[in-house]
Amino acid sequence: MVVASGYVEANELSDVEMVVNNLKAMDIEVNDVNEEKVVFVIERETAVEVKKKLDSLRDVAGVRNVYLAYFSLEDVDGNAAKFTES
Repeated sequence: MVVASGYVEANELSDVEMVVNNLKAMDIEVNDVNEEKVVFVIERETAVEVKKKLDSLRDVAGVRNVYLAYFSLEDVDGNAAKFTES
């Protein structure tokens, strides 16, 4: 399983509920909301599937910016290898 986590920043505080609902409709887990920031976790079978979901976050209505905090990578054997960026 490949995992990515980060947050999206809503355009305005009034857009947060819409953004949360859109993420959940995309089968993206929402972990926390802090003002305009919505923390998410994406879990998929492959890195390609995770990347597609991450790329689609930019097109979610009400989202201004997308920030990635964590991404696990598959090694050559298909096992998840950990990678963190600070």
